[in-house]
Amino acid sequence: MTSNNSLYVLGAAVVGIVSAAGLFIVEHLRQERRRHALAQDLARLDRQLSGMQQELKQLQSLQTERRNAKSKRLKNAVSKNTSIASTYSNTLEADSSDLEFYDFSDDETISATISTDQLLKDIDDKLNVADINQVSDAFDRLVGLNGEQPRDAQILWRLGKAYHKMSATVEDSIKQDYINKGIDCCEVALDVDGNIAEAHKWFAILVGSRSNYQSIQGKISDGYLFKQHIDAAITINPNDSTLHHMLGRFTYESANLKWYERKVAATFFAEPPSGTFDEALEHFIVAERLLGKDWKENKLLMAKCQIALGRYQEAIQTLKIADAMVNDSLDTSIDSEIKVLLQKYNTYS
Repeated sequence: MTSNNSLYVLGAAVVGIVSAAGLFIVEHLRQERRRHALAQDLARLDRQLSGMQQELKQLQSLQTERRNAKSKRLKNAVSKNTSIASTYSNTLEADSSDLEFYDFSDDETISATISTDQLLKDIDDKLNVADINQVSDAFDRLVGLNGEQPRDAQILWRLGKAYHKMSATVEDSIKQDYINKGIDCCEVALDVDGNIAEAHKWFAILVGSRSNYQSIQGKISDGYLFKQHIDAAITINPNDSTLHHMLGRFTYESANLKWYERKVAATFFAEPPSGTFDEALEHFIVAERLLGKDWKENKLLMAKCQIALGRYQEAIQTLKIADAMVNDSLDTSIDSEIKVLLQKYNTYS
């Protein structure tokens, strides 16, 4: 599922992840990193234990309800067939065999699958528009579904996405809590099924958003995590335009690193961030080709790459196209930046 609306806060997050390397004081922050990692592990273990306890209670309750419901249906069916048998005694044996053969569970499973698939489609439609009321409704539905099916990976990654969307609508004091809950949802989804590209993608997006609240070494560590999951997602689904846009952003910010920032980043990345503006531009071009239409935020990043490459006339043309487009994301800063760049480089038109 791809949507340019999904990235309205991602830009700042990617910038924070990559550029933080230049501020790092190596020895002091190495020690802090160890303490922070230990605290994170303990907190994650506590959340997992609490979740497992709640999940066990829900499963026990659900099994009891299903047994009771099935028992009631079978009793009703037996009663009905017994009544028929008293009037038509010669068909008793046939009726009994039919009753034994008939199983309600298959019909219920098929019906439930169709119903869930349609519900998830409706939720996706709501999550992919810049309308807070629809996003909020989708979020509430997903919370309810997650309560009923706490280990359903398809519900979990969508709930992670919804937490990310909702984090833009709440006060700063609880924004971080929404982001962390979204990360938890995607982690569980990937634990259930590690081959879901959307789970990797939304995990990466949420990690990018978390960088706003991380220490400097946390930002750098999350940068590696971000890239790792984007690569995993794009391996599973290479035709996702949003993933190419995100990879373009990461490559663009990597290309912007100063030499000393690169040197410090190399201490923490198994493979230090690298990339060129040409490579970043190609990712943005691929993103629009896969999407099949122009994309305002993507156009802005394309223009910034062209400016960095000294191709000012091309950049102006790209910015003019972007300026004429409707902004269908929740990030109004995109419009402002386009106008600032147009004014700054307009002499090259």
